[in-house]
Amino acid sequence: MLEIGGKQIANTLAELVDPSRAALLLWDMEYGIAPNAFNFKDILANLQRLAVAARRVGVPVFYSVQHGFDLVKAEAPVWVRVRMKRAKASDPKQLLGEKENPHDSEIVAELAPQPQDCVFHKHRPDGFVGTDFELMLRSKAIKTIVIGGVATEGGVEGTARSARNLGYDVVVLRDGVGSRNRDLHDMALKIMEQSYFDMATSAEIVAIWERK
Repeated sequence: MLEIGGKQIANTLAELVDPSRAALLLWDMEYGIAPNAFNFKDILANLQRLAVAARRVGVPVFYSVQHGFDLVKAEAPVWVRVRMKRAKASDPKQLLGEKENPHDSEIVAELAPQPQDCVFHKHRPDGFVGTDFELMLRSKAIKTIVIGGVATEGGVEGTARSARNLGYDVVVLRDGVGSRNRDLHDMALKIMEQSYFDMATSAEIVAIWERK
C-alpha cells in the first residue's frame, strides 16, 4: 500500500481485490440480456469460477437486474426516445404493445444467486442511479468493485465510471464482460483502459483469492 495524508492507496491488483475490501458485481446476467452477448459462453464460464472463488473467501457478490419503467406512467422522455431507437419505432405508441416476460428478469441458472448474495433492481445503465447499491456497499465497507457482465459499453462502463467518481476503486474484467456488438465491446474496453481503469482477467483474480 502507498500512503499520503494518512490515506492508504491500493497499488497492486492483489491489494485492490483483497477480500477485506472487495466486492464482485455481476451486471445484468439475466436471460433477457446476457445470452445476447457474442461471447456469452466464455464470460459465463469465467464469471462462474470467479463467483465461486469470491464466496469461498467471503467477498460479497452483487447482482443487478434491469426493470424498465412503465412507458406511460413513469418513463422519462429521453428514455422513451432511446427505447424508440432500439425498437426502430417512429411513434412512441408503437412501444405500447411490448410485453415483459418475467423469465427475462431471472438470472441465468448457471450464475444463480446464493442465499448470501445481494440482488438489486435498477432502471438505468448505472448501478448507482436510483438504487440501494451504494448503501449496501457502504454497509459492508467495500472499497473496490470488481465488475463483469453485459453490456461492456452500457451498464458496465456506466457503473464503473460512477463508482470511480464516487471514490471506489474499480477492476473491470477483461474476459468477464460482453456485448451483442463486438465493435462497441472492444471500443469500450479500450477507452476504459486508456482512461486508467484497472483491468484484469478472471484467472488473475481467482489466483489471488485462492491464495487467501
